[in-house]
Amino acid sequence: MARANSNAEAMLTDVLAQSVTPLLKSAGFRKSGRNYHRRHGKTAQVVNIQVSHGSSWSQKEFYINAGIAFDAICTLVGVPVFDRPKEYECDKLGTRDRLEALIPGAPSTWMLRVGEDTRNTMTALRDCMQQLLRELDGIDGLETYRMHRWFDRFRPAEVNAQVLYLLGDHAGAWREVQDLAAQFADRRNATRPDWWLDRLQLTGLGPAQ
Repeated sequence: MARANSNAEAMLTDVLAQSVTPLLKSAGFRKSGRNYHRRHGKTAQVVNIQVSHGSSWSQKEFYINAGIAFDAICTLVGVPVFDRPKEYECDKLGTRDRLEALIPGAPSTWMLRVGEDTRNTMTALRDCMQQLLRELDGIDGLETYRMHRWFDRFRPAEVNAQVLYLLGDHAGAWREVQDLAAQFADRRNATRPDWWLDRLQLTGLGPAQ
């Protein structure tokens, strides 16, 4: 039976301890607050539980982020290889998204209310975490990410240009850069492919590609 908690903060701590933490730890993640990190091949992976604004003592609304930082992209942009990146740092070093964008059927937010039974929420969380782990287990570097369905979940993308470039597909990387410039045609500087090349540190690319 679900435990009785006097406030929503305690409920959230309890729910994570029973449904999320055991699964992630068994897969090699280490917990720090509401962040979970692991090294997996040539990547650093992070799962983050983030409480929404407006939560109170009587209810907690939260959502889940997942991110991957690639060692090769860290090297490309001149930063140390990360072991424990913040989830938002994965935006510049790889990829990051909300759980609902990565796992079909996952809710956009989760809600806990004092006095309500948490068993269904914990069951749903375990299911989503198991699905997320299967996806993350399949990405241990640039090559496996290029073949993963997440690579094409939206195009064009900055990380895609960098991945293609680092894998030696310079023609594909150049097309991605051109598509980025076309997509942001209403923004200053972002209309220029050379601006993207400098931003993403993709040297040697150009029209000849």
